Amino acid sequence: MIQRKPLVHLLAKLGFPLASEAENGSQALILLKSEPHEGLICSPHLENPDGLSLLKRIRESPELGKLKVMMYFEDEDDDKIVSATRAGLDGYLVFPFQENNLETMLTNIW
Repeated sequence: MIQRKPLVHLLAKLGFPLASEAENGSQALILLKSEPHEGLICSPHLENPDGLSLLKRIRESPELGKLKVMMYFEDEDDDKIVSATRAGLDGYLVFPFQENNLETMLTNIW
């Protein structure tokens, strides 16, 4: 499983120095609602709520619905990827991924 701290450092290296971190889905929602964010990168295995439920809540929210949401999957579990895509996922990567894969995904989304 990818760790948050290395991902935050990688995002800073790629030109996103203001990345925030949250311990779980409910903290992420609080953070997203309390200050402006351009996007979210999370795992489908996030807890309280899980990543797919968090994505659905974001898409149903009038203030967060347009937020860019990306996920990283630990394997190519097609069912989870399809479910997330149908729920409004903007992009995804499969772990392990290279720095240039993340950079390409971010460039394509923005």
